[in-house]
Amino acid sequence: MRLIVVSLMLLLAHALTPARAQTVLPGLTEGVHYQYIEGGQPYQAQPPGMVEIAEVFAYTCPHCAHFAPMLEKWAKQLPAHAKLVLVTGVFNRDDTWSRAFFAARSSKSLAVLHPRLFAAIHDSGELPHNASAAQIIAFASKVQGVDAKAFKAAMQDDDKQLPQLKEAYDFARRSGIEGTPSLIVAGRYRILGNSYENLLANARSVVLALAPKKPSPAGAGKPAAASRSATPARP
Repeated sequence: MRLIVVSLMLLLAHALTPARAQTVLPGLTEGVHYQYIEGGQPYQAQPPGMVEIAEVFAYTCPHCAHFAPMLEKWAKQLPAHAKLVLVTGVFNRDDTWSRAFFAARSSKSLAVLHPRLFAAIHDSGELPHNASAAQIIAFASKVQGVDAKAFKAAMQDDDKQLPQLKEAYDFARRSGIEGTPSLIVAGRYRILGNSYENLLANARSVVLALAPKKPSPAGAGKPAAASRSATPARP
């Protein structure tokens, strides 16, 4: 019986080893640089070899407002195999700020409106934290570069809004998001850090650790053929 139990334990250990190995990144420490997310998945499907960095944020979060320009600058220096994706933190189906994010994205005005919404809440006070959809639409319509008609229509389009709200909500939930801003790399690594700078540094380290393996040059690893040298003829 003891032999059977020991054998089963060895089989289980062997079966679990590959799965556990996926949590280990060279040169990094789980619990210090990142937390591995069991069963985690990226927010959006990416091409093979592409690594997604998803930021879960909230417009009403002052930390997110401060972090946003730092993140934008950082994203411009990412390696070619990495891509930053913004994910709005969804609290309920009528979350007006999340709807504003998706409306801005749908109307192709996110690049213009994203920083302006942060500023309107945390700097100028043009928008209250509990702004209504009508207030956000009125504000957006005055921002140069925003298609006011398209933005308003997108804000009110439940057929498109509800699936997007659910997708963002599900991502944050399965990723174990407890606050904003949060960074999730490849859907499986929740980045840890004790400052904004540390958070970005750790995220970059994880991204680099997930870089696609470069193919070995042709012939690499093969023993070199022995060189032939002229041998003097014996008399």
